[in-house]
Amino acid sequence: MGEGKKYWRYIEEDGVTASYGLATDEFLMSYGLTDDAKYPVSLKLYTYRDHCALAGRFQDIRAEIDTANCEEAGIGYSRRLTGGGAIIMGKDQLGICLTASGKYFQWEHVRELYHLFSKPVISALQEMGINAQFRSKNDLEVNGKKIAGLGVHISPENTLQFHTSLLIDLDTSAMLKILKIPIQKFSDKRMTASIEQRLTTIRRETGRTVTLEVVRQTIKKHFEAFFEVSMDHVPVDDAEKKAIRKLEKERYLDPAWVFQYSPQEDMTGMGLKKTKAGLLRTYIGLKGETIKSVLITGDFFEQAEVFSRIESDLKWGALEKEKISEVVKRIMDEYDTGNIYGVSAAEITEAVWLAAQRALAANRYTYKGSCYYPKTEKEGAAL
Repeated sequence: MGEGKKYWRYIEEDGVTASYGLATDEFLMSYGLTDDAKYPVSLKLYTYRDHCALAGRFQDIRAEIDTANCEEAGIGYSRRLTGGGAIIMGKDQLGICLTASGKYFQWEHVRELYHLFSKPVISALQEMGINAQFRSKNDLEVNGKKIAGLGVHISPENTLQFHTSLLIDLDTSAMLKILKIPIQKFSDKRMTASIEQRLTTIRRETGRTVTLEVVRQTIKKHFEAFFEVSMDHVPVDDAEKKAIRKLEKERYLDPAWVFQYSPQEDMTGMGLKKTKAGLLRTYIGLKGETIKSVLITGDFFEQAEVFSRIESDLKWGALEKEKISEVVKRIMDEYDTGNIYGVSAAEITEAVWLAAQRALAANRYTYKGSCYYPKTEKEGAAL
């Protein structure tokens, strides 16, 4: 960390809206980037309005969040810069946001940052009597149950944002109304049991009502100790609030951002595939046996450009599994990635193919060919 005492900016906020909270997090990525900046790093410990929903960077928000229920109940929702799955936030979920210039921290692979920034969170939990460990692709777990989700975003300007949603407590009924979870089809008793098998909270693990402020100050103390820094509490000022409101309007309240990974209305097939990197949700639109459009969404974390290239290069191609596989492998080879956080070329191919088969099963075409991939009259009739 260099010689001499280091100072970080520290911010506390409570009850922020989905859009304003995320806009503040992004704004802080541009704060203190000069070499002589007093605060090269900002740590924000905050809560959202009870409740709101935040989708991961690469998810189809309508597939993950019940937007109709949210709008009817006045519950805010938006899309994060960081990847991962959809979450609910409120007064009992502590948001941790660390922002900094990329030159302040050194790393070769983004995964190193997950481990680095999770260490003070783990030690803070240990002080509270909770033995948490880094597990899976981005979770802190206690005896196999998730207690916190982590996310990292690196901007084109090489600034970073680290996110954590730490479960102090959890309103299961609210979560099931807001998020589209497959177990919603179960009875209330089975839903609760299923969630409790997967998630835990600070209050459940400690067996007592640990307050938000105790958790917040414990987290702050362990970040200071681990990184050997002092925190100066510098709230967001009026000029910064004005800039944040502008960013909020331009991005986090803009439908083009919020719904960017939502499928077009004419898409006709969807496939789900569980991978080591999380759920892969693929949509496809067909014109006979020509791929009209492809959309790949999921709770993965990076490599958006790779998926965009795959979607683009599959468009107007033949609906043949071998050709789909060739496109996927070629693009992943171009980007020198054998897999994307555990998602292999074969799994992507299977996800696209599954969506296509479901599209074909649900629709019967009268097809006479297209200028991009023509079929003969006989072949079209056979469909």
